[in-house]
Amino acid sequence: MRQRITKRAVDSLAARSRVYFLWDTDLTGFGCKVTPAGRKIYVLQYRTRHQNWKGAPKRLTLGKQGELTPDHARKLAADLLLEVKAGEDPSLMRRRSEALTVADLMDRFQQEYLPNKKRPPRASTLRSYDSLIRCHVVPALGKKRVQEVATADLERMHQRMRATPYVANRTLTVLQHAFDQAEAWGWRAQATNPAKGVERYPEQRRGARKEVMLTAEQMRKLFQAIDGEEDDGADPAACAAIRIAFWTGWRIGEVLALKWDNLDLKRGVARLVGTKTSDEEYRQLPDEAIQVLESVERVAGCPFVLSGRGGQEHLTTVKRPWGIIRKRAGLDKLDGLGALRLHDLRHNVVSWDVSRGVPLEIAGKNVGHRSRQATEVYAHFAPDALKRAADARARAMRVALEQAG
Repeated sequence: MRQRITKRAVDSLAARSRVYFLWDTDLTGFGCKVTPAGRKIYVLQYRTRHQNWKGAPKRLTLGKQGELTPDHARKLAADLLLEVKAGEDPSLMRRRSEALTVADLMDRFQQEYLPNKKRPPRASTLRSYDSLIRCHVVPALGKKRVQEVATADLERMHQRMRATPYVANRTLTVLQHAFDQAEAWGWRAQATNPAKGVERYPEQRRGARKEVMLTAEQMRKLFQAIDGEEDDGADPAACAAIRIAFWTGWRIGEVLALKWDNLDLKRGVARLVGTKTSDEEYRQLPDEAIQVLESVERVAGCPFVLSGRGGQEHLTTVKRPWGIIRKRAGLDKLDGLGALRLHDLRHNVVSWDVSRGVPLEIAGKNVGHRSRQATEVYAHFAPDALKRAADARARAMRVALEQAG
């Protein structure tokens, strides 16, 4: 039978006593096999270049009706025919792929896919992916063949990680992207991504927690704790990073990656490269941050302001000293907030700006927000500033009236 393969055409195919095929009239070799049980399976029939167009053709199963639509199956068949024309044998490639493990998949995902994306992930994101893969994915699934991984396997892994729901959900996200690529590379049948069937854990949304505005006393205790920790032998670069993050409201990764060549301390301007929101942007440095930067000791041969171990690369984390400083300052159990995060220093800066009447656009620009919407969660601090402005305006009007009388 020959007819253009469409959904209507496939749906009309009835079971017979023997297997039969409907071959597509538009794409040579693309067909639908119908079994006596009524199952409809998309196939591709082809001859490789090495067969010299002689002998029985090879037949490759693409997927079942329901798993694939006719259009999806047609595209898959067309892509495979291009491989045949290039001298490849899809059947042989599939047999090889059947032996590939999740560890192989994650290796190719990290080495080939992520670096070659149109917009490659930031270095911090790559480090996060690597940690999730090394600590969770490979130990749980590394030896399992890619084609054998089922939703139940990921559910068991996810269940074991229930104590850390955020990490568990991020691990599933990485796996979902990786298995999407496995399908694109022909390592796994189309539309069978096992991660898409796993229900994520509910996570605490930090929208309310963005509304962080430290009191003068809390800020005083924080700086006392930083000074005390540095006096007790903490890394001066880590303490400087926390101070800079406090005064600027920049992301800690942006602070750690600062280079001397990108700073103009006389003009109070910093050039940030590869941030979350832009390839390059310029930010203003407040005087207090400039004083901290001027106090940082330069390491010979290191282009980074905050040098890490070995003195050639930048400091990569301040997690441990921050935890000690936070506890020392009594900021680890705040009402309605819990433990103060480093990222909350960013929220603190925006809250202080908005409460003083700084327009949302400027407050957001100072810390590198991509849009006004990102800053609008702080708008509830604006009424006090607006009231002060209204009172000042009314006083000026009253003075003018008194002088006129």
